[in-house]
Amino acid sequence: MKLLHCLIIIPALFLAGLAQEESPRQKLLSSKGNIKVSSLFNEVPVLPVDDLNTEIYRITFIPTFYNPIKIRVEKRKNSYVLIAKRLSGQGGFDAGKLKTEKRRTLYLQEWDRLLDLLKEAKFWELPYLEKEEEPNEKGEITVCLDGSEWVIEGVKDGKYHVVNRYCPEVKSFLAVGLHLVKISGLNVKERELY
Repeated sequence: MKLLHCLIIIPALFLAGLAQEESPRQKLLSSKGNIKVSSLFNEVPVLPVDDLNTEIYRITFIPTFYNPIKIRVEKRKNSYVLIAKRLSGQGGFDAGKLKTEKRRTLYLQEWDRLLDLLKEAKFWELPYLEKEEEPNEKGEITVCLDGSEWVIEGVKDGKYHVVNRYCPEVKSFLAVGLHLVKISGLNVKERELY
């Protein structure tokens, strides 16, 4: 009887654990770096919208020693817009306050290039977080200290997706962020993103 009781409890505990797993959006909202800086940007949430033709992408850079940055691009009907914001402090310390905000029309070729880069990065297929690195044969792992958190959010066809990377290394993922910085008009040096 004890064995049967254990077999019933283990699956029940396993299923209860699955039911409590956070969605990627919940994980993002509970991320220490994200919580710390999100309210300072005065940004509206990137949420699924009723209009299935609306497409939105936003990247947040939270570097330890440089200014946090958010860049959002939106396509609503035939209108394309870019909004770029920078805080005055350091992401790993006092993030500061809103220092710079730029808004401009996004050119169709810039939008198309972003979509190509997102496709190359397989953005919509990436998990929220990377799988933790396995130790090498000596039992060692590489840890990124004092780096930068990169968060890319997207809304397309009424669906929301988010990818969060700390010290990203995958070139196709980096290319998305670097493209958005380049077209943002914020005059960000690449070293400020890491």
